[in-house]
Amino acid sequence: MSICADYQELDGDVCISDDYSKPKLPKGALERISLADAGAHSEADEIVDTGEDGKVQKPKYKYMKFIPEAIKYSAIGHKFATTKPDKYTQIGREYNMCFKMLRSDSKLIKTVLSSYGYLQCSRRNNDVNLIWSNTHLSQSVLRTFLPWQRINHFPRSVGITKKDLLHQNLSLMCTKFPIGFDFFPKSYIFPDDKAILLAKVAGSTTMKPHISKPAASSRGRGISILNKPSELSAIICDERSKVLVSEYITNPLLVDRKKFDLRIYVAVMSFHPMIAYMFNDGLARFAVGEYTEEIGDWDDVSKHLTNYSLHKNNKDFIKNNDAADEDVGHKWTLSGLLRNLAASGHDTKLLMIRIEDIVVKTLLSIQSQVAAASRAAGLAPNSCFELFGFDILIDTDLKPWLLEVNLSPSLACDAPLDSVLKTKVICDTLNLAMVPLVYGKNSRNVSAGEEENINDDNDLASMVSASSGPTSRSTSPVSNASSAKKSRSFATTPFRRYTAGDVRPSGCVSSSTKIKTCASRMKCDRLRKGGFIRIFPRKNTYYMYKDIITETNVQNLDNLLYKEVNGVDPEVGDLADDMTFVHSELMSCDEYNSFDKLSPVTQQVLKEAYDEAEAYEAHKHLNGTKLYPRALPKLRPETRRRTLSCVATDEQRREQRITAFLAQKSVLAAVAKDPDYQFTQAAEIAQERKQNPYL
Repeated sequence: MSICADYQELDGDVCISDDYSKPKLPKGALERISLADAGAHSEADEIVDTGEDGKVQKPKYKYMKFIPEAIKYSAIGHKFATTKPDKYTQIGREYNMCFKMLRSDSKLIKTVLSSYGYLQCSRRNNDVNLIWSNTHLSQSVLRTFLPWQRINHFPRSVGITKKDLLHQNLSLMCTKFPIGFDFFPKSYIFPDDKAILLAKVAGSTTMKPHISKPAASSRGRGISILNKPSELSAIICDERSKVLVSEYITNPLLVDRKKFDLRIYVAVMSFHPMIAYMFNDGLARFAVGEYTEEIGDWDDVSKHLTNYSLHKNNKDFIKNNDAADEDVGHKWTLSGLLRNLAASGHDTKLLMIRIEDIVVKTLLSIQSQVAAASRAAGLAPNSCFELFGFDILIDTDLKPWLLEVNLSPSLACDAPLDSVLKTKVICDTLNLAMVPLVYGKNSRNVSAGEEENINDDNDLASMVSASSGPTSRSTSPVSNASSAKKSRSFATTPFRRYTAGDVRPSGCVSSSTKIKTCASRMKCDRLRKGGFIRIFPRKNTYYMYKDIITETNVQNLDNLLYKEVNGVDPEVGDLADDMTFVHSELMSCDEYNSFDKLSPVTQQVLKEAYDEAEAYEAHKHLNGTKLYPRALPKLRPETRRRTLSCVATDEQRREQRITAFLAQKSVLAAVAKDPDYQFTQAAEIAQERKQNPYL
């Protein structure tokens, strides 16, 4: 199998063919045609080649274009649903696009993909276009990936999403670059650093407040605030369940006397070279109670913790009921918060530049690790993408602090504001991931509604294997006929099992090919990034982070990408000198609290970022533009297509949830009768949880 990508110019853009086994087409003029109705958005873009004789040659490739509006056409009872229900599902069905979920049951992901005609397969199915997972896949599994497949995680990105590893990586960078990495609270990993912290507070009855978090937890679980040395000694941890203990930031910026933090959405399309984006909106999550530092209040989570999961059931929690209300209740949009701060005289553009700086430095801290793992897995340049959730706290000096990075940020849509924002984030992330429309790759995958067209003897193989064609509900007569024909033709074909030897490692592509692929992607992203802002690379980012890149990047592909995109060598020029003072000014928020106070060179370096920072503050949800009446709508039954094995798996999971609920209910009843029950039965309950992950 050839691993060379095809490159063709299009109106100044360079786009990539992901079908690496396809021979190059004759050179000629290229034009873009839309498969959708005329308008600002399209479901798919197709690149066609026209020869000198003007005849249209074989299409080169197509990429699907996701927009939130598609959900309305697939919903039950929505006014758009009856006008043209198959407007967006048709293309996915014709190409038999397939996806599977691993340790994830996100309704939003399934809703978006189903609205585009995707077929959901079971987790055992290998022949899928897209994998959405809440965990990392093993190297052996990644080695079976083909260039047209996409996975939503990079290998080894856990280096920033696990709290103890994030601390280790940032601490290492801080020792090498002490000026530029002062954005993470001083922390200790228990049990490794337990003796160090205990020695510092020995002989005292009080200490500065610290906050402890289990290294692998999420949603606020296991968090506590400590202000006594005895509480440090009482922390239960071991090598398999480490705890991160950090100094508590006691001067948080308050709005209406309440503490808040920010959820920033970051999409990474490549780690090596780095290509990263930050969404132009996010969430501001408020504590329910008014912030105080009085003795005895440290245990009050309603005042000191901002996690939505901890407060959503609080009687004082005010929910959002209209996406147009961006600054009402205990969950705001990022843009709504920035407008509030700007009205108070704060330089919010500089604040967002500093947050972008934190994001870039955090990503660069694991660049070499992810690059090495990707090469070892032999992944194609476009195989992986990742959506991170960065949690940021702002103090009274308007200094942003990184709290943690979430591997799989919550996509729950509990309110209209969540639905609108997160749907846009997912659609734009998938657009940047550039999932190619490839025909015939999943021809053995069949929707449960078509299983009657296949021999019963093939049902088991269909459940274990991985592929399917368009369903009988497709609006295309041609695809209906070809679907049944293809299903029968593969009825006796054994299901595919990949081994490492079946696929030539794509990680061995030359540096020049990889750079051209990434440069092409960047030139195409202006049509596909939607609400995302590319924060790396920019024109001057290589100069800003050159020392970090040189320290962590063996091949220095970021340097080569700069040359490819800008046509000049970044090692020469006016900005090729030491940039340490730029990072010093970015970290000194009290002294440099506005863009005008920065030095002229720093202003020059940050000008592009400062100009683009206007997008963060702009209104995103105007009155009269409601996407959903409440939260995510229900889809029409025929829209959600699943293979027979996926249906069986879903039923099994449903039974497990019911079993888990009943077991939990019985435990609570037993505890009510016997308070010691939870201790005497702890071992038995732990064993049940191992057997049933839903407990």
